[in-house]
Amino acid sequence: MNADGLIRKDVLIVDDEEPIRTMVARVLSRYNLACDTAPDGLAALDRLETTIYSVMLLDLMMPRLDGIGVVEKLSDRKMPSDERPIVIIMTAYAESADLRVSADIVQAVISKPFDIQELGGLVSDCVAMRRVLQDEQLEISV
Repeated sequence: MNADGLIRKDVLIVDDEEPIRTMVARVLSRYNLACDTAPDGLAALDRLETTIYSVMLLDLMMPRLDGIGVVEKLSDRKMPSDERPIVIIMTAYAESADLRVSADIVQAVISKPFDIQELGGLVSDCVAMRRVLQDEQLEISV
């Protein structure tokens, strides 16, 4: 928990397809990563009100608020860099996605179908990197 009372978790999986959310969460749990899921962008933004995630796996094509909309909202938010999740886009439409507005937010684009073990390794590495940075910031502030 941080000074504002927000919970810290490893990964938020945002995809409108429940089987994808379940499969990815199951695989990431094998890496000992704590995951939450959201079926669309609005639900993801709601979760960000109470929880700081190290990584957000984000589908582009979703109802209510799509991935581009989530990235735009993240860009508009005033939040410390250690509280902004590392965003990895998961999409079958990577070639048509206009991600220019999000170069400072989106760290990678993974094309569907993806290799689930490679995704697990990538996310695990990103979470580990975020934990090291958070530990360093705690040492500096003490």
